[in-house]
Amino acid sequence: MSGSGTGRGIVGRRVVQAVLDEMLVMVPMLLLAIAVIWLFHPRGVALLGFLKVVVYTMLALDFVGLWFVNTWWPYRHGGQTPAMRWLRLRVVTVDGRHPPLSVFLVRELMMMVDGFAWGLVGIVVMLVTRRRQRFGDVVARTVVERVPKSAGQAAFPGPDGDLGAVARPELALGRTDVRLDGGQ
Repeated sequence: MSGSGTGRGIVGRRVVQAVLDEMLVMVPMLLLAIAVIWLFHPRGVALLGFLKVVVYTMLALDFVGLWFVNTWWPYRHGGQTPAMRWLRLRVVTVDGRHPPLSVFLVRELMMMVDGFAWGLVGIVVMLVTRRRQRFGDVVARTVVERVPKSAGQAAFPGPDGDLGAVARPELALGRTDVRLDGGQ
């Protein structure tokens, strides 16, 4: 473990991160459900059946969306969900390496335990474990750590998929033979 911040303060960040990631998935699903109900709702008795189909479809899409945000996205983006990136957190193995996809899958499956009673089980487990791990972290042998703030780290990746669009800015800015007025 790289040891960069696993104190009690990280528990609050993790709670906020979980809420933000859930909202990132749930708000678009809710807006889509409202649009579908408004545009395609049937009249009369069939409305209740239609609403059940919309709710079950929305829950299934929410499940897929949460799997994507909590499993696939951090696997492909350095152990960070979008909210983890905003809050400067990341998932690493207990020895400090980037976890494989199977580890993220185990963590997500264990959310059935951690998410019980609106996440209270996960919060309690984080507060009593030495490394502030939820049950899914203990089983998967991972920790969530703070990422040190870097002056060069952008909030979002640049257009080239990296954190910076220009590899060596001194080459772009240090040329004396290039002028804005087109003269030499």
